[in-house]
Amino acid sequence: MQRIDLIGNLVADAEIRTGKDGNEFISFRVAVNDYHGEEKRATYYDVSYRKSEVIKHLKAGLRVFVTGRLSINTVVKDGKTYQNNYVFASDLDLWLPPRD
Repeated sequence: MQRIDLIGNLVADAEIRTGKDGNEFISFRVAVNDYHGEEKRATYYDVSYRKSEVIKHLKAGLRVFVTGRLSINTVVKDGKTYQNNYVFASDLDLWLPPRD
């Protein structure tokens, strides 16, 4: 069994999409920061999650903890190789900011 756990920040607000099966899901991108000495790099993951009721909380900058299955697609375009990281989330935890 394959599993990935990510902690990162939403790059933009989540969107509701409809799959080929007609079911709704939410889609969002997460940036995960990685530090190598003084250098900071981000890896981006496109995430889909079936429970659309949490979309009201999924705003840009929010920190999330995602657990799911990873799919990596490699694309060659104009002689350059790109890697797309997709996560099909089975669990999602939100770090909501405290209320005033």
